[in-house]
Amino acid sequence: MDKLSSLERQRLSEVIRTALTADWERFKFLTDTQFSNTASIKEQFEDSSRLLIGLMSEPRPEVAVGVHKDGSRVIFARFSLDDPAEGPILLTLHSTSERPDSVISIWTFYQEMSFDW
Repeated sequence: MDKLSSLERQRLSEVIRTALTADWERFKFLTDTQFSNTASIKEQFEDSSRLLIGLMSEPRPEVAVGVHKDGSRVIFARFSLDDPAEGPILLTLHSTSERPDSVISIWTFYQEMSFDW
């Protein structure tokens, strides 16, 4: 897995800051392309924001970057919650390249479900 570019790192930090302040108006401008379903991503943002705000410590995601043959990148940021029994939050971004002029899109921002019943 590759590392984040400086633009990707900056964008991830901005997403985290907007989630911690529950600032939907700012969040929706952090994607460089339109959301495929704005109502869905708004609901995901509100749920994830509430969970991140409730953390006892600062969110520090585990980040993985997958690089496609065309140079585009999928970025997965996984946020563990205080209770290990709760599913983590997964933020997925897409970046057209690691260059400074990359187009970065927010794809998902949701709490993973556990099927351990």
